[in-house]
Amino acid sequence: MKILISILITFTLTAQSLAQETVTITMANVFGDTPEGRMPGHTGRIQQFIAKKIDHHTNGQVKWEILRGKQQGGVSVFQSPSLTAKGDIIQATNVPAFFLPRVPEVMIQSIPFLFDGAEHSRRFITSEPAKWMSRKIEDAYGVKVLGHFHNAAYVSVNGITPIREPEDFNGKIMNGFDKSWAPMWSNVTPKEIRFIGTQEAWTGALVNPGSDFDINIGMIQNNHRQRLHERFKHTTLVTNFYNIFYTMMINRDVWEGLTDFQRTGIEKAIAEAQDASVAYQLDTTLWALQLNQSEGVEMHIQTSAERERWKAEFYPKMVKAVSDRSSNPSETLGMIKKIEALVDDLRWQK
Repeated sequence: MKILISILITFTLTAQSLAQETVTITMANVFGDTPEGRMPGHTGRIQQFIAKKIDHHTNGQVKWEILRGKQQGGVSVFQSPSLTAKGDIIQATNVPAFFLPRVPEVMIQSIPFLFDGAEHSRRFITSEPAKWMSRKIEDAYGVKVLGHFHNAAYVSVNGITPIREPEDFNGKIMNGFDKSWAPMWSNVTPKEIRFIGTQEAWTGALVNPGSDFDINIGMIQNNHRQRLHERFKHTTLVTNFYNIFYTMMINRDVWEGLTDFQRTGIEKAIAEAQDASVAYQLDTTLWALQLNQSEGVEMHIQTSAERERWKAEFYPKMVKAVSDRSSNPSETLGMIKKIEALVDDLRWQK
């Protein structure tokens, strides 16, 4: 009996030791180091939130190591989903829709005015369309999708003159946000649309002497670092011109190799971070708005009437463009309708 008890104690202690063995998961992302004096980006903050919550909910058994700035070395953002599937350099990644070209359906997020506010965005995160999108990403990249996090809903339309109506874009030289928006400029026709990347814009490409840009479309959080106030004295803040979500994914073998307790802890951390991401995004937007105002920019928040006119012009064109690019247009149109329906009961309550 004593021998049996001794064996059981030894077995229990050994099992506990194995269960508590630390697993380190290295995650790549699109974020560099935060410049001195600038408020950290909300998605970077959410990632730190996730890392802390994973450590907490797994009792320290899983360490979520986030590569930032120079730490990422030769890991290309566009390669990170595929590198995650291999799992030798990185085991996880967190990227927005623009870095998942194998799944054109994720560009649903770029449809102007599909979403109708922060609560609508929050409901999407765990909705059937979000799960449908996750499955497509998993099939295309051979990864396990952990969740989606809200990143941006406010577009900053910066102009050397006020931009209030769709026709105000006519005849202007514009820096566009993304080439996926090209189909919506069929009636409203800027003189020229260019695409200056974020890194180039940080060096002053939009505002340096010789710049001929009339309009810039981008994230309001980037305005200060890109020094846009030096040239563009008018900004229209457009709510839900897009709704960008970051997708966090993990190597399948790594995920399957975790214990049930570890997976449950990660899932709990992800769920808490998804809810928090909506508030974090609003927090940073308000900070960026007041910073732009303090730099002498005339800030105009788009009115409801203006929104309806913009939506009538741009929304149907982008719905058609996104569905036409998908592998199953009718299915994609159905999912767009389901995203629209997520807000129906909110409208009833109003």
